[in-house]
Amino acid sequence: MGRDSEDGRVNDASGGHEWTAPGSPGEPSVGGVPDAPLASPPAPGSAPGSYAPPAPTVVTAAAPAYVAPTFRSWQPGIIPLRPVSFGEFLSVPFKAMRYNRAVVIGGPLLCVGAAMVLLAAALWLAFTDPSLALTSPTAQLQGIQASTVVVAIVAFLALILADAAASAVVAPGVSRAVLGERITVGEAFKALGPRVGQLLLLWLISSVVVLLAMVPGGIAMVIGAQSGDDTTIALGLLAMFALGVVVALPVYLIGAVARCVIVLEQKGAIASIRRTIGVIRGRFWWTVLIVIVTGLLVGIITGIFQQVLTLVGSIAFAVGMSGAWVGTAIFILVLVLGSVITYVLTYSYMGCVYVLVYIDARIRHEGFDLDLARAAESRRR
Repeated sequence: MGRDSEDGRVNDASGGHEWTAPGSPGEPSVGGVPDAPLASPPAPGSAPGSYAPPAPTVVTAAAPAYVAPTFRSWQPGIIPLRPVSFGEFLSVPFKAMRYNRAVVIGGPLLCVGAAMVLLAAALWLAFTDPSLALTSPTAQLQGIQASTVVVAIVAFLALILADAAASAVVAPGVSRAVLGERITVGEAFKALGPRVGQLLLLWLISSVVVLLAMVPGGIAMVIGAQSGDDTTIALGLLAMFALGVVVALPVYLIGAVARCVIVLEQKGAIASIRRTIGVIRGRFWWTVLIVIVTGLLVGIITGIFQQVLTLVGSIAFAVGMSGAWVGTAIFILVLVLGSVITYVLTYSYMGCVYVLVYIDARIRHEGFDLDLARAAESRRR
């Protein structure tokens, strides 16, 4: 959502609707100062145009009038219109999942499900391709089949697209839920569709930056391998890991919030990165803490499913290695099912967290709660 300070209009980028803020031209003021009283009519018998003073007002004791709550204290949707507390970052994503499950859960499910179908096909071709010798140790490597390579490449690209879009598609649903509105999954994908190219560009920029940060450590490892110096190899590996973590943390955080900016504010990838850096200024480490804690929480939840499915998958894998196609099929099915559950819960929950980080930052820096409250009041009326 963005604000147009000239005519009082606020644009909801997630849905493309415009509304006029109360108090702007053409709308009655809300909670403002009432108009000045009209002058009293002339008393009977007085000359025309003369002024008659109003009758004296008698002050009597009266019960205190009821004062309606202002829009600042309203909660039109899933969060109060004020800065988001730490506990709300943990609990509100579950509320968003219940409130608008078609978008918050269904959107990532469609993205991840389509990618996992292609991944299952790629795994099946890999396990049944005799040249790869995955299920038949006696097979000879005579060249990988072209269909196996093509499907594997398509599945890899689908996974990248799913990673870029799965959490971003949650943003329109959560932003509308804050105002007490629900949208369909079709409307969410309609808002996401024109921004897919920018989301992929953002993913590419983030990946390149992290890889470039790891280059010095990789060069040290290559030099150590050529000279046979184990110490240099170890130092290079340590540097590659340290630099990767140090750079990947802010890149991941900025990229996650920038996805929300791309979808909700309809900005490009570069502009969204700049916008995100400006929005979370002064609260970077607090945001890091929120992302780490919420990530651990969703990791515990998905880990429970993974433990059960891993046990079943291990048994199926042992059967599949003996050459039984049923065991191979069960192993692939369990692997895909576990991945779908894990990724859908992660993208749904963390996608809500990123939207809340974006909204909270705008409330603290830009008074965005007032925009939201006026939008809720306008739509309620």
